[in-house]
Amino acid sequence: MAEPSAGGKFAISRGLTVRLPDFPAAVPLYKRGRTELLALDFDAKRHGSAQVDADVARVLSWLHECGGRTVTDRSASGGRHVLVPLASDTPLRVEDLRILLVSLKTRLPTLDTAPMLGVSQGCISVPGTRCREGGHRQLDGTLAAAIDAFTLRSERNVVARMVALLGGVGAEHRPSRRTAVASVAASLTLADRIVGSGDERRLHPRYHWTTPVSASVMVFARTGKFDRKRWPTSSEARQSVISNAVLRGASISDIEALLGADDHAGLRQAYARYGSPAAIGTALRRDVDKALTWAASVGEQFRDLTHKTRHTGGYGDEGFRNDLIRRHWLASAQLWVNHEFLGSRQRPVLLAVVQSLAYSSAIAGELVEGVPVVAIGGRSLSHAAGLMSESTVWTALRVLRETPGSPVLRVARGAGQLADRYALTTPAVGSRPGAVALERAHVEPVHPSWSVLGLRGRDVYELILHGQVSAVPEALAAARLGTSAGYAILADLRTAGLITLHRGVLTVGAGTLDDVAASAGLDTVVDERITRHRAERVLWMTWLNIRFSTPSEIDLAGQRPFEVSGWEVPDLDVRDSELMWAATMAAGPPPTDPLLEAIERREHRLNFLSESRHRGRQVQVVAGDRGAELDVPE
Repeated sequence: MAEPSAGGKFAISRGLTVRLPDFPAAVPLYKRGRTELLALDFDAKRHGSAQVDADVARVLSWLHECGGRTVTDRSASGGRHVLVPLASDTPLRVEDLRILLVSLKTRLPTLDTAPMLGVSQGCISVPGTRCREGGHRQLDGTLAAAIDAFTLRSERNVVARMVALLGGVGAEHRPSRRTAVASVAASLTLADRIVGSGDERRLHPRYHWTTPVSASVMVFARTGKFDRKRWPTSSEARQSVISNAVLRGASISDIEALLGADDHAGLRQAYARYGSPAAIGTALRRDVDKALTWAASVGEQFRDLTHKTRHTGGYGDEGFRNDLIRRHWLASAQLWVNHEFLGSRQRPVLLAVVQSLAYSSAIAGELVEGVPVVAIGGRSLSHAAGLMSESTVWTALRVLRETPGSPVLRVARGAGQLADRYALTTPAVGSRPGAVALERAHVEPVHPSWSVLGLRGRDVYELILHGQVSAVPEALAAARLGTSAGYAILADLRTAGLITLHRGVLTVGAGTLDDVAASAGLDTVVDERITRHRAERVLWMTWLNIRFSTPSEIDLAGQRPFEVSGWEVPDLDVRDSELMWAATMAAGPPPTDPLLEAIERREHRLNFLSESRHRGRQVQVVAGDRGAELDVPE
């Protein structure tokens, strides 16, 4: 919750309270960079309350046409808010909303887009809170209807449908600059979601939209008549028809065929102003390319998630559960972590990392003289560790490597494309794991839901899930938790529906970890992280090619433009190369890398010293100009 500062803006954060604050307050719109609420703020200061009411009525008709559920209120000054609860399984980023907000801003003069465009400070006042002018925000309609709207929520593709309805697809609304990784990730996403080539390029079938086209769109396609309040010019109306066709799987060839049909005479007339058939074809391809690029970028909002394999308690496989070697190691590693890091905030993170190492080792299946060995990088390990951030994984691995008696021993340092290689050894613990410890050791990845719930509650839930504890004191003692922290964790688990507490007895609740993951939209988060890691690997392989290879005769077929010496680098096919170079050009010149500059300065200094000693000259090095010791990132 935020309260206004001396300047009048909501800049002071406070925790939520049970009682209504006695000052104007607002709630944040974004959490971890994503939102499940589209909040439209209409201000009456410039255009008056009558224009606000007209704009609200217009946007409500569009939202309801696209499957949105809405809650509205009004302030004492005449301003109004339109709250649209989005589907919880696909939380959106600000970039997913920017095109819609820009399109609405050009049509609704009283709309203020600042709250939704502010990821870090964006917030909105809710019905019932105090107004700056005095009084309270009044809810439109009944409280029961508002509760139903936030319970049932909007259809999961309401934002993308609104963009297609308004014909707001266009390159001018996309960010002008991206990082190299973001550009390559976007290119890989488009390549995965677009099939075919040339004039047969179309959206992948799993992202197709099968619902009927809006009546207003079909009216323009047939007759060329359009509502200027919805589409300022025929260009937006034309783009709306193209976007709706692309979302249903049409290609350029399909739309060219539609231009000759009687039921698309209006669309044919809209393109007739370009004159010659060649100019018409160029304009059509440009519009279809824009719509196809946009549709692929928002394809996640249209994908059906019902095909996903659901799980009840974990992601383990029975074959891995019965892997006695790695179960014994994991049980010993858990005992060691609980002993060495008791009372430390690092303990839940380290427990998750050692479990992910055991699972990754089981997948690799490599044993050296009976000792499990696995070569894995921090990015790959972050997935098995429950969507833990890569930096946290690297920090945890460093702690495990550097702590005496650790069960994790790095036997080979990664170089090039080779990841660090770890041996899972017997830790220095006072006793061997017993039957209870072996029962609690599960060779399976950490469920991604714990990235939302918090890793500190994982031990408690798994103890209750497997029937090892049923009373609160037993659960807290087995999980090695203090009283205050333990009860806070139990409250979080009960709120998520994972456990129940009745008369002091803990039982498994009706909800599952998969339910938590679905409500938090973690499938989308997982897909985006995989795509980002793929992009980082493409850039890394390209850097290795450029840095450590020597030019040779270029293969005219485009299969291997470099002859690599000293490194085993996989071939980059033509598509990957084109995507990488296009992304690099779009991202602009990269920032200066201080690490590479330091390496080059050090190499230059060493070469200079070597040459000077060879000539027999005495060189004095100033103490303040020594080469700094470099900590090369893994």
